[in-house]
Amino acid sequence: FTLSPEKLEFGTVEFPPEMPDGGYAELLLLVTNTGETDGNLTLPEPDPEIFCIVGFTTQEFPVDLGVVNPGSAYSFTVALCGYPPGNAGTEVSASFDILTDGDPETLTVPVTFTPDRVTE
Repeated sequence: FTLSPEKLEFGTVEFPPEMPDGGYAELLLLVTNTGETDGNLTLPEPDPEIFCIVGFTTQEFPVDLGVVNPGSAYSFTVALCGYPPGNAGTEVSASFDILTDGDPETLTVPVTFTPDRVTE
């Protein structure tokens, strides 16, 4: 399995007091089966203070995403729902995992963003 892009770089993200539907910023992530056999994907719960995976609620984790055939991809919309306290204005590096029954067993998705706290 491979990730595209290999790293989710959100850049500077505005965080107004009222979160928009779906999160403050969204990027598309593709997980492609580059092998020769079917592979199953599972999404454990990402850090709920930082990430929202569009279409999944916190009560659903871990989520069995099903089988991805060779040459096919599973697409996620990854959104930011917050940031660690005290990190406004500084680059935040975070990550979340996707589990596979193939190679590698764990895909770690690196994420970077700089929160810009908007007060009004």
